Amino acid sequence: MKSTVLAAVVLLLLSGPSFAGTREDLAKEILKYTAIRTMTDQVVAQVLQMQAAQLRKIDIPADRKGEETALHDKIHAKLNEAVKWEKLEADYGKFLVEVYTDEELQAILNFIKSKEGQGIIKKEPIIMGKIMLLMQARIQDVLPEIQKITRDFSESVKKIK
Repeated sequence: MKSTVLAAVVLLLLSGPSFAGTREDLAKEILKYTAIRTMTDQVVAQVLQMQAAQLRKIDIPADRKGEETALHDKIHAKLNEAVKWEKLEADYGKFLVEVYTDEELQAILNFIKSKEGQGIIKKEPIIMGKIMLLMQARIQDVLPEIQKITRDFSESVKKIK
């Protein structure tokens, strides 16, 4: 009897870390161990950079140049409010709970807490960065063609009028 209980305890210990809680608790714990917050912050920073670049393209009269900073700050505040982590975390957790079963959530948590899981999470931003650069390069390659298609269409519409 003692050996059966001991074997069961050993099996439980060897099966990896476990987390007892609700599905929502599991989702929150998963988010805590992933790089999703960092990746979200990086996306927000990129959006803000794009927004600032768009503002620089506006031909602002010299007497209104001071308003550019105020406009940038206003847009920056709106974007940060819309995508701040405290709001997104609940949504991300909801997605996890909707998509994965209890067993899958537990397996994800066990894996991401492991040495290998943490290694993958740390390298994920590198992979995402490479994917983003690849996508940008591919889009840049076809952009002239897309612009020509758009111009041709615009000209054909003008001729019909």
